Amino acid sequence: MVRLRELTPIHVLFCVTFLVSGLTLNALQLLLYLLLSRVNRRLYRSLNYYLVYTIYAQLLFLADWWSHAKLNIYCDPALLKNMGEDHSLIIMNHHYELDWLYGWMVGDRCKLLGNCRVYVKKMLQYVPIIGWAWRLSDVVFLERNWEKDKDNLSRKLNELLDYPSPVWILLFPEGTRFSAEKHAASLEFAASRGLPLLQHHLLPRTKGFSFTVSRMDPEKIRTVYDVSLVAGVPTGSTPPTLTSAIYGRQTEAHMYIRKFALRDIPKDEEGSAAWLLQLFQEKDRLKESFLQTGSFSAQSGLPSYPCHQVQRRWYSLALVCVLNLAVHIPISLLLISGGFYTRLVMVVVFSLSWLAMRKFVNITKISKSSEYGKKKE
Repeated sequence: MVRLRELTPIHVLFCVTFLVSGLTLNALQLLLYLLLSRVNRRLYRSLNYYLVYTIYAQLLFLADWWSHAKLNIYCDPALLKNMGEDHSLIIMNHHYELDWLYGWMVGDRCKLLGNCRVYVKKMLQYVPIIGWAWRLSDVVFLERNWEKDKDNLSRKLNELLDYPSPVWILLFPEGTRFSAEKHAASLEFAASRGLPLLQHHLLPRTKGFSFTVSRMDPEKIRTVYDVSLVAGVPTGSTPPTLTSAIYGRQTEAHMYIRKFALRDIPKDEEGSAAWLLQLFQEKDRLKESFLQTGSFSAQSGLPSYPCHQVQRRWYSLALVCVLNLAVHIPISLLLISGGFYTRLVMVVVFSLSWLAMRKFVNITKISKSSEYGKKKE
């Protein structure tokens, strides 16, 4: 028997709600930006937080409530208690389709999901809803042209650190998502330069990280968190993909989180690059240890921390319920009372929503040759 969560009509209903509400929220963002960004920027950012959160919450719902994703966090208990109290830089490996969503789960539990920002490719600012929301929210868009990017990065960092509430700046130093082909190229490059050969990660790109830490005011941002993520373990478990989340299939992820003081990271380019390379060697040992033993610490030589499963919050569930009612009650009334052409328009809208959903899923997909954290034979 097909489960309710696997029915395509249900997925299309959610997608219609996301498109209608998302475009409406984009319009509200633009209106507030035009009215407030020059006269009261702090007020604009405070209001924009809730608009961004409402968009994010619909995707967070897929993990927390629809698929009941399980997130195991390994860290010092004091770290988890204080996480989210100030501006922070988050360093994370980029290996899975859902790594961003697992990161959002942590951000929501720390009560700052609406202020989670990331370095992304410039082309993404043109993607409706998510890209447009980012464009109006001081997200750092990069062109992969350092001469252009460094000025933009410096300006955006100053803007983000001026936010009235804590901001997380997420950085994927690998620069792109892990795949077997990219890993082979990374190993070849590292070998040619005499750099560390990483078994489970791509060689990190140090320039952006070095520039970031050199421009950060230690009075405004004190903390750097390193997140090592492993998902899709053991072999045969539900793959950590957006398709799994949409179909309501529970995925499980494991995060090992460490805290560093920004003042302890070298500010010069050579020193910060060496620090990051050392960090990724440790991350490599952490992942190897987990894949082999089910423990981050058993073989890595790094501290052993207890596992925490932080309670999910109900806000994303409530928002999704309200938004779906707000969108689909009027649509249902139109279908009942409307004529042929009204119903034809609704069919077109639903068909386009289905196509948009498939497009979004395909954007997040990674090559079949990519690693889902399979345990070595």
